[in-house]
Amino acid sequence: MQENKGEKILITRLSAIGDVIHALPVAYALRKKFPDAQIDWLVEAKAYPLVKLNPYLDNVILLPRKQWREMLSHDFIGTIKSFFKFFREMKKKKYDINLDLHGLFKSALSSFLIKPGLRIGPADGRELSTFFYQAKIDIPAKKMHKIERNLHLASALEAETDEVKYGLKMTPIIRSRVSRLFESVNIDQSKKLVVINPFTTWESKNWFLERYFQLANELIKAGYYVIFTGGPGDKEAVDSFEALDKKSYSNLAGKTDLEELTEIYNRASLYIGGDTGPTHLAAAVGLKVIALMGPTDPDTHGPYGEGHTVIQDNSLECIRCWDRHCSRKMQCMKSITVEQVLRIAKQKLEV
Repeated sequence: MQENKGEKILITRLSAIGDVIHALPVAYALRKKFPDAQIDWLVEAKAYPLVKLNPYLDNVILLPRKQWREMLSHDFIGTIKSFFKFFREMKKKKYDINLDLHGLFKSALSSFLIKPGLRIGPADGRELSTFFYQAKIDIPAKKMHKIERNLHLASALEAETDEVKYGLKMTPIIRSRVSRLFESVNIDQSKKLVVINPFTTWESKNWFLERYFQLANELIKAGYYVIFTGGPGDKEAVDSFEALDKKSYSNLAGKTDLEELTEIYNRASLYIGGDTGPTHLAAAVGLKVIALMGPTDPDTHGPYGEGHTVIQDNSLECIRCWDRHCSRKMQCMKSITVEQVLRIAKQKLEV
């Protein structure tokens, strides 16, 4: 396409946190190609704070699907009015291009209702999404990492995709909030900080909590400071940790938002966790990651970039099964030992 200074481009990737992180480099690629264009992003509430950090975007627009779902049960008419009002306002923005990285019905329908000049999406989009696209971009290989897949879609606009920049820019206010948090829980910043994020959204992707606790105590014995992160629902489980030295660990599960979590990962020396959004966030800020993976594929969903290690037992027939609930007694996660993770962790921390 011809470069046009007046170009108005809308990127759509609505959710989830890990998938949005994998899409963030597209903003930089398009900004580099179209330095004077208006580049906006449409996203749902959960990942909105992360996208707001991106300096390569002009506007981040919240798609209020969560609000509509909550309204629907008690105010059907109000929900319908709110829905159409939102898309009327979006249509008025008169986007030239909408690049749909999500490739599902909800994102493609949004694109159709916004009425950009050109609707672009993946040719292998699901849930009838391709019905709404005017330009369908072929994906050259199923085994592409999600970041490379998203950048391939951006290359349809002749964007250069050889440089990966996430644009997770920290502000002095965010840094100050994290400094106050660290002071409030007495985190010893004279030691190297190791972050452990024990939980994922899939039962089958979770390593065993008792093994995370054993690992944490071994790291504490070795002189490191351990920080547990997670959501509000994870706090109680992590509170059961019996630390060898209570002054050498903190449970920050449920105590941070995504902005603060990003800054915590900026300050750490190592991250350990399963295939989940925070793992990809840690990789995005350049933190060394040890990813413990079983049912998912590191070639497409592993931590992206150099300095990371994926531990996965590829000798198992059921590996990379993509089952959310395991019927095989979690063999893939059982095969990962504390000793194995500890050895790799020490190697990374001693560099």
